[in-house]
Parts: sequence; C-alpha cells; structure tokens
Amino acid sequence: MPIYNHPAYFPYALPLYRLYVIHPAYYAAATAPSSLWNRDYPPIDMKILHHSVSSSQVLLKDAALITAKLSEPAIAQQLMTHAQTGDQKEVDRIVHTFGCESAVITSFTPSAVHFTIDPRTNGKSCCEVTLSMKWGR
Repeated sequence: MPIYNHPAYFPYALPLYRLYVIHPAYYAAATAPSSLWNRDYPPIDMKILHHSVSSSQVLLKDAALITAKLSEPAIAQQLMTHAQTGDQKEVDRIVHTFGCESAVITSFTPSAVHFTIDPRTNGKSCCEVTLSMKWGR
C-alpha cells in the first residue's frame, strides 16, 4: 500500500485528487529545457505593418467623417428612414455623398447600422474598420 493511502500516516480522509498518479510525461514536458520549445519564425517584415498602419489612418479619418455627417439630424433621419424601408441603394447613395476616400459597405438591422470601411486597394485587404452604431432597441 502506498504511503499516501496508509491510515497510520493519514488518519483523515484524503482528497480524491491525491489518489491519481500524474503521468511521468507531464513532468518531462514541464521540466524540459526551453531550447525544446524554440520555434523558427519567419523574419519580420515591417513593410506590411507600415502599410496597414498608414491605411488605417485613412480609414479612421473616414470613420470620423461618417460620424460627423450622422451627427447632422437631417442626414441621420434620411438614412434611418430609407434603412427602415429596406432601400439599400438609397442608403448607399447617402453614404456615398459623405465624401469618404475609402470604400464603405453599409448594413443595417432594426437595432443597429454597421459601416465597414475598407481601403480601395487592388486585391489584398490589409485592414478594415467596422463602425457599429445602435439606433433601436
């Protein structure tokens, strides 16, 4: 009988987790030198991040432009009225008049409007900003 179950050494009830033996592979993995954990990573390419950052700045300016336009009650009312009737083409036309440099994809539900702002780049998508605003319950 193992010592951890012997009643002479432990006259009180032991927790059940002490009765289970931990597999030796667990200890081997936990005590392995960190050199076994090293992985080869590709070299850092700062050009991609720099392009994403510069594109994101334009996207954030467009997001600020959208919020500024929607703070005007007449434009917000027009947008909400056409969205409520399900007129996607008119909603897109109103958003297009805001003068954003980026492509803006508008979707709406009865409770919110979502603007996905994507840079107009050929092919690859480096980044996007999604602006969600609640307008109902």
